[in-house]
Amino acid sequence: MGAPSYDAATLAAYFQPLGDAVRKDPLVGPLVRRWAEQDPDLVDAVRDVDRSQIRDALAGRPAERLRTACALAESLERARRVD
Repeated sequence: MGAPSYDAATLAAYFQPLGDAVRKDPLVGPLVRRWAEQDPDLVDAVRDVDRSQIRDALAGRPAERLRTACALAESLERARRVD
C-alpha cells in the first residue's frame, strides 16, 4: 500500500484514537482495557476506523436516521438468500 494521499491534519480529523471517555465508560472501558492487554492489534484496528460516516449519520434528525436505517434493512432483506 502506498503513502496516504491526505495530509496529517486531514488524517487526524478522520482517524482518531479512542478517547478517555471510551476508556472510562463503565460498560466499554473494561472491554477496551482487556483488549489492549490481550489483543493490542484489535485496539489498533479500531483506532484506524474512519468515523466520519458515523458522525455524519448522527448529525441527521432522528426521523431521517430512522428512515435511512429502514431503507438499509429493506435492501438487506431483499438480498437475503433463503434455501
